[in-house]
Amino acid sequence: MKVLITIATLILITSVKEGIAQNPVFSQYYSNGLYLNPALAGLEKDTYFGMNYRSQWANLSLPFSTFQFSFIQPITKPGTRKKHWGGVGVSFLNDVAGANKEFVTQGVSLSFAYDFHLNRYGNNIIALAVQAGANQQIINYSSMRWSSQYSAFTGFDESLPGETGLVNDNIFHPTMSAGLMWYYTNKQRNLSNYSTSVYNGMAVYNLIRSNGFYLNKKADASLLYKIHGGFVSTWSRKVDVSPNYLIQYQEGSFQINAGVYIGYSVINAAPSSRTGNLKVLLGVWYRLQDAIILSTGLSNAIWNVGVSYDSNVFSLSKAFGYGSAYEISLGYKISNKNGFKRFSSPLI
Repeated sequence: MKVLITIATLILITSVKEGIAQNPVFSQYYSNGLYLNPALAGLEKDTYFGMNYRSQWANLSLPFSTFQFSFIQPITKPGTRKKHWGGVGVSFLNDVAGANKEFVTQGVSLSFAYDFHLNRYGNNIIALAVQAGANQQIINYSSMRWSSQYSAFTGFDESLPGETGLVNDNIFHPTMSAGLMWYYTNKQRNLSNYSTSVYNGMAVYNLIRSNGFYLNKKADASLLYKIHGGFVSTWSRKVDVSPNYLIQYQEGSFQINAGVYIGYSVINAAPSSRTGNLKVLLGVWYRLQDAIILSTGLSNAIWNVGVSYDSNVFSLSKAFGYGSAYEISLGYKISNKNGFKRFSSPLI
């Protein structure tokens, strides 16, 4: 097993010049909307704070840990009936890979979304967005183990010199992305409990060619495309059903997620309640040829918490055994009193 782990680590090291193009993956992708699509900043009607934490493959001694934080502030036009213009958002990402934290990626970005209303009722919207920021990527040479540090007599000897000067150990580069979302809901205030919200979007990341680790040259442009969508159907005051999909394409590789979650209200709040119904959320997802994902959570109109578990049953199982990942999401909203229709997206 140690030999396999060493081989995997060497693969990571030797492919680091391409590593700048690879992006962390979240299973609860809608709970960190700015990472999925900056245009989601235009569909949030409340001031929103959210975070995701993901721990992946720790049971294989090849850990990846990722933290993401998002803040969204809607933009409104004042008047007798406020109009939803769009939103601004700030996000932060910290990704650490390797048993000894050999690879670290940190990034911050600012998103701006503008809404085009397709009718005068405010329930049919196209949001366009741009996102700009900066990333820093670090290789911790002192944490790595090189072949030159192994002795035939004593094994690994950290006093022996490792390999240096092959790649840059710290690069800083700007980032640029763009996104589009279409959203429609038939939800009306103070009407029946039955409603349907439909949404589809696409986003393009890595629009700016960045510096590479290898020999201080520009890295090859590696655009990341995302297409996603689904709907939320409210069947009664108690039951929500939300099927969803996500397709990502980068450097000839596809990632496809599909699944559904069901929300059931265990406490029905009064119509005047600020917090709304308390819901239990259960979901199951499939990441094509990679993992089965189970998720659960609690939510109301103010906050939500989600927990998911990935069982990697395909891509690594033959060589390393069954990998797994744990992910937790937290969200908090400050309600804005206005005349908006009900904007919503999946919570887990």
